[in-house]
Amino acid sequence: MNLWKKNYYGERIKEIRLNYKKYTYIILFLILFSSELKAQDNEIGFFFGGTNYIGDVGPTTYINPFLTENIGEDAENVSNSVVGIFYRKNMSNRFAIKAGFNFSTIQSSDTWKGSADYRLQRGKYFKNKIQEFHIGLDFNFLEFETSSNNFEFTPYIHTGLSLIRFDALHYPIGINEAQAYGKDNDLALPITIGIKMKPLNSFVVGLEISAKHSFTENLDGSYPEFDDSSLYSQRPFGSNLSQDWYVYSGITLTYLFGNYECDCTRWSIKKY
Repeated sequence: MNLWKKNYYGERIKEIRLNYKKYTYIILFLILFSSELKAQDNEIGFFFGGTNYIGDVGPTTYINPFLTENIGEDAENVSNSVVGIFYRKNMSNRFAIKAGFNFSTIQSSDTWKGSADYRLQRGKYFKNKIQEFHIGLDFNFLEFETSSNNFEFTPYIHTGLSLIRFDALHYPIGINEAQAYGKDNDLALPITIGIKMKPLNSFVVGLEISAKHSFTENLDGSYPEFDDSSLYSQRPFGSNLSQDWYVYSGITLTYLFGNYECDCTRWSIKKY
């Protein structure tokens, strides 16, 4: 690794450490602030599902989880999957703060069904692993009372900010399969829609689709960033006017805990 690379990655590491500290302080502030609000409940849970990518390689289907087409004899067949853990603080029956971590694999190939003709002829393929920390705000379209003993249901939307770490990719000269040359970090903007229900007193089950607009053009290796890449990498391709997208589609399962507000009128004692 030359001196330019060392300086570049050194600066990026310092930058990401500062970002982690900043977002940690934000989370602590929000949790402490929300703990003073009434009608609060806590949830901790899991998310699991499939992923798909939208960008300069392969088909541009917007929602297509669990796509597992054969990529080729020399390529590893990796399912597009995501698993995550998250914490949700319900500030009211309408609003909640949500933070968590996701671990996912995305991949795409120009040879997959649905690709444009020029991509089929080009034959690029990539896979990438993404680690994501996210924080944001949920809004419930219907009042969702987590402390109630009744069945609850609502559609909801979510947005916020994600910090992502992923493989930095490029295409060596004469090779159509992307290769990793390091790690990179960037931000993404999640736009999520979903439905959730509370069939039991302590559990919430949901379905959601989350489209992530990243602020990088190199999840697929089309725009690598290193010194004098022309010596050992193909030149950039695709559009540099829009960043890469990736989509999570899956199921959430959370456990409710914490102190509930008491509706003491329900528990009036009869005198005989």
